[in-house]
Amino acid sequence: MKTLEELSARAEIHDALLRYCRGLDRVDMGLVRGVFHRDAWIQFPESLHVGSVDGFVDFLSGEMPRFVRTMHVLGNSLIEFDGPNVAHVETYLNADHQGTDQHQWANETVKLWARYLDRFEQRDGVWLIARRRLATGWMYRYPAQGWFDDHPDASALGRDGSDPSVEPVGGFTGTPVSRKEWP
Repeated sequence: MKTLEELSARAEIHDALLRYCRGLDRVDMGLVRGVFHRDAWIQFPESLHVGSVDGFVDFLSGEMPRFVRTMHVLGNSLIEFDGPNVAHVETYLNADHQGTDQHQWANETVKLWARYLDRFEQRDGVWLIARRRLATGWMYRYPAQGWFDDHPDASALGRDGSDPSVEPVGGFTGTPVSRKEWP
């Protein structure tokens, strides 16, 4: 039987994973940075980044704007506790990236299947990532032909801070869901 503290920790860990993906897709490095402890260590493929979280955020600050759009979707997430303040978390990831002219994947879309292997630690009552490794399964480069953006919402990507999901609701600043257009 899971304790209330463990259920609360699981929810906090899951929310951190989701905020990370939102930060990537909205090019909001404050959200990305906010899910890591100050001394976190990141191990992505060597051609991308291995090192401190500050260096990782610097890398992403240059990399993410060079995509037309991205979408990071999390799948299975296994959370295993190692004492009251440490959790080992394996989370499956599917991510689509469409490169701009300035990216090495210029005008191409690449899909990534991977896993985040994280060590979360609770410090000062907050669960954040202390160590992260990206384990890439495989990637697929889609043919350039066949893509279209004729759906009316196709331009609502929000990579410039205009995403409707971050508009204030009912006077609460930073509420993550906009109801402005709800019936």
